Amino acid sequence: MKKLMLASIALAQMAAPAAMAAMTARQVVEKEIVVRAANGSETVRREAADKVTPGETVIYSIRYKNDAAQSASDIVLVMPVPKEVSYVEGSVSGEAAGVAFSADGGKTYVARGRLTVEEGGEQRPARGDEITHIRWTLSQPVPAQGEGEVSYKAILR
Repeated sequence: MKKLMLASIALAQMAAPAAMAAMTARQVVEKEIVVRAANGSETVRREAADKVTPGETVIYSIRYKNDAAQSASDIVLVMPVPKEVSYVEGSVSGEAAGVAFSADGGKTYVARGRLTVEEGGEQRPARGDEITHIRWTLSQPVPAQGEGEVSYKAILR
C-alpha cells in the first residue's frame, strides 16, 4: 500500500501584496468515498485523505477567507500538483476565477488547452501527469469576511 504524505506535498500561496495580511488560506486534502445505502442508492462524500491507495481520487482544495474589514482584490492562489498524482481533466473548480496551468514547476502558466511540453525536440500537449502547478486568479474582490474555495482532483499513481 502506498501512503501519500499529504501535509508536506502541496502548498497554497497567495500573491496579493496589499491583501496578504488580510487573507488566510488553508489547504484541505480529501478523498471521495462512495456510500451505498440498503436500497442500493449511492452517495459520494468526502473525508480526510489520511491514507490513499493507488487509483484513488484525491481532492486538493484551498479554502480562503478575507479576515479584513474591507474587500480584498487581486488575489492569486497557486497550488502544486504532487508528482505522485495525475491531474483529472476538467476537475478544476473555483467561482469567478481564471485558471492557468504549468508544466515547468510554476515558471510559466497558460490555459489548459495551450499547455505543452517538449519531447524529442517537438512540442506536444501536456498530459495530466505532467502538470506541476495550478493557478487561480480571482476575478472578483473577496468581500470583508468573505470566503471561498478552489480545488482540483487527481488520481494517485
